[in-house]
Amino acid sequence: TINYLFSTNGNEFISPYAGVTTEDFEDPLPLLWSWTGNFIVRTGDLSGVASAPFGVSAKDASKYVSVPINVSNTPQSVTVTNLGGSYNYFGLWWGSVDTYNTLSFYSGSNPNPVASFTGLAITTPNQANGDQTASSTNLYVNFLDLPSFDSFMMTSTSYAFEADNIAVGNVVPEPATMLLLGSGLIGLAGFARKRFKK
Repeated sequence: TINYLFSTNGNEFISPYAGVTTEDFEDPLPLLWSWTGNFIVRTGDLSGVASAPFGVSAKDASKYVSVPINVSNTPQSVTVTNLGGSYNYFGLWWGSVDTYNTLSFYSGSNPNPVASFTGLAITTPNQANGDQTASSTNLYVNFLDLPSFDSFMMTSTSYAFEADNIAVGNVVPEPATMLLLGSGLIGLAGFARKRFKK
């Protein structure tokens, strides 16, 4: 389940869920988790390379992560481990969503992701265009009901994948999500019963 709910902290978008752990990239360093790969924590824009996520009415003035450090013609990524547990929720303030941004989740030593999303999964194809100030491409994205994960990877095959206020936790599904799940299960039970009677 993906939604775009958020709270605000001044101009910034932050997770709306209680009890989550958030990396906001501010001092004091080191970062909360272990980051390995081609990334940089920066402030402001770097022309032709990275753009700070756009918030309530302006760009992010605080620190954020950008993958990769500079433009590259090959996929560049950062792997984030030592999250402190296994989780079913992930949230991030995703800046200028592009089709070439990919977010993948992993569990244990399995080299295959338990879930993976590109920018196309976040917005419609004509909106995943990297617009640096549009509300359709600068979103707080919540991934709920994920398969249990304990690490994640951010990958970009072009310019940059920018994000701030990354949150992890175990969030109970919302009532609307539970209602949809319940309706689906009831429908399946009815279908199975009908087939059994034939």
